[in-house]
Amino acid sequence: MLFLLGLFLYLPSLIKPGIQPLQHVDTAWLKGLDYVSNKNIETDKKEYAKTAVLTPTYFYFDPNSATDNQLLALGLTPKNVQTILRYRNKGGQFRVPDDFLKIWGIEPALSKALIPFIRINLFNRPKKYPDINNSGGYHPTYSPKKIPIIDINSASIVEWEALPGIGPVLATRIVKFRDKMGGFAEIEEVRKTYGISDSLFGHIKPFLQLNNTGKPSINTASVALLQKAGVSSAIALAIVEYRTQYGLFASLEDLKKIVFIQPEQLKELLALVKL
Repeated sequence: MLFLLGLFLYLPSLIKPGIQPLQHVDTAWLKGLDYVSNKNIETDKKEYAKTAVLTPTYFYFDPNSATDNQLLALGLTPKNVQTILRYRNKGGQFRVPDDFLKIWGIEPALSKALIPFIRINLFNRPKKYPDINNSGGYHPTYSPKKIPIIDINSASIVEWEALPGIGPVLATRIVKFRDKMGGFAEIEEVRKTYGISDSLFGHIKPFLQLNNTGKPSINTASVALLQKAGVSSAIALAIVEYRTQYGLFASLEDLKKIVFIQPEQLKELLALVKL
């Protein structure tokens, strides 16, 4: 028994293991893999830095002379900026704002958002065509569209549509929201309209104003806005229906044409509204 036990303990040392232990040369490739991985991460970081875009800031600019920093601030990528600079360096010129849509690689939504802010210097425009041709005609120069300043409590749907980024659907929604509230108490309340993002509101805010007189116009105010000023619901409704049927009021005295308004009521009404 002792002989067999000794033999059993000694035999494993005589048998060569089937799997050899790992040597240094066998694991050297792992360091190379780690290097490649880290190198790829650094490359990805550099590529991201090249394409990362800051939150855009909208301002008036001339694409024929804007600096690379100005173009980056508008939300364009570094690659977009390089495309514009190469275009200009090769003699390319922007003649009208819509030419900006022709630049390859810029997101269409961003191009459309920037077009209202393009102001091309007419004095530096390319003179490929003379202002007056031989036949006596002329080539009209481009005049940038002027964005109007509107009063948020009296502006019509058409006036809201004139603002950059505001279409007919959103303009109608703003007016309906305003009427439901009985008018805006401050400019910031426009932001609460469904569909107006913070960026869009910042875009249109410079063109908004609030008439602080507190008196609604009998020619533009809604029923809700007239009621908010203190006009009774019956008279407010009559004012809106009258101008719908007969046109705008020529003067405040025309309120007398609403037959059921009594002299005392008219006196109070004149203190609450304006033409």
